[in-house]
Amino acid sequence: MKSFLVLAILIALGVGVGIRYVGHTAAKTTSTVLGFTNQAGSAAAEANVAAALTALQTYGAANGGYTNATVAGLAQINAGLGSTISLHDLTATSFCVQSTVGSATASASGPGGSVVSGPCP
Repeated sequence: MKSFLVLAILIALGVGVGIRYVGHTAAKTTSTVLGFTNQAGSAAAEANVAAALTALQTYGAANGGYTNATVAGLAQINAGLGSTISLHDLTATSFCVQSTVGSATASASGPGGSVVSGPCP
């Protein structure tokens, strides 16, 4: 009876250690996968802003400024622009274009600005 109790305790300890190891590994894997998702979102947001930046500069040159620019108007210049694009602070001489993909946001102020991580100022 005593050896059966010792054996049951050892089995319970082994199962507990196994569950802890599997749980720790799963948490580590989830963290890694979420990191890749954030990196992919950042890359997509930056690519979207770069594409919109080119279209917006083309629009500004053709229309004498950026004041009346719309995402739909930019889509006529570059049909590949996604729905994640938004325009901010439009004036005749300046603009800010932004894209948010998942939890990642990128933007560019212009003309002449570069794509940066984060929203429009």
